[in-house]
Amino acid sequence: MKKTALPLLVLTALAAHATPTTTVWAPSTTGIQPFLTPHLTYDTYFWKGPAAGQAGSPLYPITTGLTMGVLPFDSVQLEVGFDLLLPSSDPALFNAKVGVPEDKLFSFQPSLAFGIYGVGTKKSTDTTLGTDYNILYAQAQHSIPGVGGFVSVGGYYALQDKLFQASDGSGTARSGFIGGIGSPDIAINAPWLQKIVVSADVQTGKNAFGAFGGAVSVYFTDKVSVLTGPVYFFDPGSQPGGKQWMWTMQLDIDMPLLPTPAAAPAPAPAATKAEAPQPETKPAAGGSK
Repeated sequence: MKKTALPLLVLTALAAHATPTTTVWAPSTTGIQPFLTPHLTYDTYFWKGPAAGQAGSPLYPITTGLTMGVLPFDSVQLEVGFDLLLPSSDPALFNAKVGVPEDKLFSFQPSLAFGIYGVGTKKSTDTTLGTDYNILYAQAQHSIPGVGGFVSVGGYYALQDKLFQASDGSGTARSGFIGGIGSPDIAINAPWLQKIVVSADVQTGKNAFGAFGGAVSVYFTDKVSVLTGPVYFFDPGSQPGGKQWMWTMQLDIDMPLLPTPAAAPAPAPAATKAEAPQPETKPAAGGSK
């Protein structure tokens, strides 16, 4: 078993993060990119250890990706995207997510989403491991009443079991729980910093995707942000360098292709009683007496 585990660990470590809209590590949110708004991401995962290119280096390939909403509807939304994990020999991974926003079907209805991610271009066989992780997932999410932020719960199931073996040979872990939580916006309103958001998520399973992440997102504008924080892996043997912990830095940029609708002009204030125009008065016929 250990002879076949090494190439498995190398391959799963290359593709453990293929990014649809996520919270920190996992697709633990029902959030979907707006229509014709490409989202550019640049994600890194690293830790202290041997330098890049050396054996045991605790460093993921850099993930660059683009995800965009493609349906112009309010009640049903769809995003599609791809990621390139470089350096690697088969870097392309694809994803898609469809969902219904909160309160669209009935009062207090959670937002709902169903998607697939980690769809690679190299097929796994009995003798060769590929990049066809093909992970289905579903999430339900609701904002926290009276507070803001959100809580999300759901689960995942991988269609390719060969890529979801525990590194210690204890078996296959191709399904599990996905959950996430995000704080309300912490408004800063400085010239260079709009707000801060604190978030965390988890994807269970003793495989390369199983991890807990916590992070702080710093929004320079509503379209440019940086997320940073630690990620704790449940199967360190499947991670680069065999590390239990890594640190992530993620740059996110929204690039709307449609102009932002102009705000409607504010209605003129109603005249107060004192300001109301008075009717013109005329002397009574015949003049005064």
